Amino acid sequence: MNFNDDTNNVKNITYQHRGVKEILNSLLNTPIGIHQIVVYPNIEVLRETYFHYIKRLLEDNNEMIIFLPYYESAESVKKILSSYSILSNKNDNEKGNNQKNSSSIDVKRYTHNGSLVIIDSQKTFPNVEGETTTTMNHQFDKYNNSNSNSNSNSNSNSNSNSNSISHNDNDNFSSLVRMSLSHAKKLKKEGITILADYGFIYEKKGFENLVELEKSIPLYFNSIKIKQICLYHQKNFFNRFTKQQKKEILDLHSRSILMT
Repeated sequence: MNFNDDTNNVKNITYQHRGVKEILNSLLNTPIGIHQIVVYPNIEVLRETYFHYIKRLLEDNNEMIIFLPYYESAESVKKILSSYSILSNKNDNEKGNNQKNSSSIDVKRYTHNGSLVIIDSQKTFPNVEGETTTTMNHQFDKYNNSNSNSNSNSNSNSNSNSNSISHNDNDNFSSLVRMSLSHAKKLKKEGITILADYGFIYEKKGFENLVELEKSIPLYFNSIKIKQICLYHQKNFFNRFTKQQKKEILDLHSRSILMT
């Protein structure tokens, strides 16, 4: 995909890894309501990207963030966000003033007030094979209709299939999203961004369960202020998926960023 060098979105920062500026710019231009895939080359690039992205969402966009990492622990992510520093801007570098800026995120503050939620992905999706597409889509339908004043009984016939579903309200991910939407509303947030690394699902549960979970997430969130960014490690996406599997995964997202 083509990237726009929008200086209003990407500040004049010296990035440590090639491609981070472009991917960050694209992420910052991703509107609420989008289901997007990002294929990243390695953990170092991912760390630099998610640091800048989360920082901007918290400090400039007034959004709530749910981050579900896999190839590093939640505690590791918190430490990185708390201690990460970036190089000063290019003008300062040219003057020989190549010092680190104090730019870390106040993780304790944001996690305490609920603006930042970081949980290991394997703890969030412990029973993926038990999740059906219909059940997850029904959960999203409940979020979409949460502010509706219509009487559910008047639509009992048209919604008979949905009503027959046996939901598991204790499902970690569904419960997490539901509670987060309620909390984001209380905090008067502009929306919720979900960053989810699905390496755990593919490696432990297999491709079929991965596809089933992706199918449970709509291409577009129509009336709820959520955007979901699914993170895939390059070694899984390019080396372990067949051509048809890659196409199937990409087709389940409304936008894609593939870093090679």
